[in-house]
Amino acid sequence: MSTAKKLRRLHAAQRQLETNARIVEHDKRHLRSVYGEECQMTGRRRHASCLALRASINDRVSKLEQHFIDPDGVLGHEWYKHALIGPGPWTDASFQAFPGLAAALDTGDKGIVRQREKSIADIIYEAAWFLREV
Repeated sequence: MSTAKKLRRLHAAQRQLETNARIVEHDKRHLRSVYGEECQMTGRRRHASCLALRASINDRVSKLEQHFIDPDGVLGHEWYKHALIGPGPWTDASFQAFPGLAAALDTGDKGIVRQREKSIADIIYEAAWFLREV
């Protein structure tokens, strides 16, 4: 079985993040359809609701990136903390998706691969739930 098929946790976390991102997109469409582009309306209650929803959307989007920080860093590049994109395996100038997982796969150690997949999946799940909570 291929490695991609074995990364079930990571795929599930990715699907959850996509689902929750769609909820944010729905909130954004709702904001525009009900309140208009700039929350310009006469009623104070409607204006306050519009501003609160807009602030919630902005907060979720602006703080999302912070949830992709991996405290362990990338194997071989521990100074690099982003879980989704980072330095490539040959030079610091190239970039790699899921660099921690790619580095773990390069070791050939299944235990390290499982640990990194779980760690990255947990990071993505945390980001996904953050999108729903704010």
